[in-house]
Amino acid sequence: MRAGMTLVLDDRLRAEFKIEGDWPILVRHQVRWSEVDAYAHVNHTSYLEWYEDCRIRAMAEVGHELKADEPGPVLAKLEAEYHKPLHYRDEVLYGGRVVSFRRSSLVMAFGTWKRSVGIVNRATTLLVMFVNATGEKAAVPENARRIWRERHGAKGG
Repeated sequence: MRAGMTLVLDDRLRAEFKIEGDWPILVRHQVRWSEVDAYAHVNHTSYLEWYEDCRIRAMAEVGHELKADEPGPVLAKLEAEYHKPLHYRDEVLYGGRVVSFRRSSLVMAFGTWKRSVGIVNRATTLLVMFVNATGEKAAVPENARRIWRERHGAKGG
């Protein structure tokens, strides 16, 4: 099973994966062989790719396309906690949400949950909006602020 559509978190999924809180971006995924390392567990880089997928979905949800000559989110800081290992063919949900934003930055939270186990990984990122072609900082678009306040419960001015 490849990563697919963003899911709606309902009571069944919440119970099946032991999810707490609201996660407006949530994707069902089965761990692929290529995501497992020599120690037979999911390599840390796989979580980062899943969370990158969430970042792209968050930008798409507000109508923002990632282009070199337009502002886009650049990863400035990442913190991750690994609670339990994942293995080949484990069925998981990974998700993200915009927690807060300032003039030119936003904070996103991420999680990965294993069926019947619950949370196995958490991460937080600080993203700064830049125009990649010029290196200039840019403001978080107003329509993104509004949508993330409404759908994600994000805080910020």
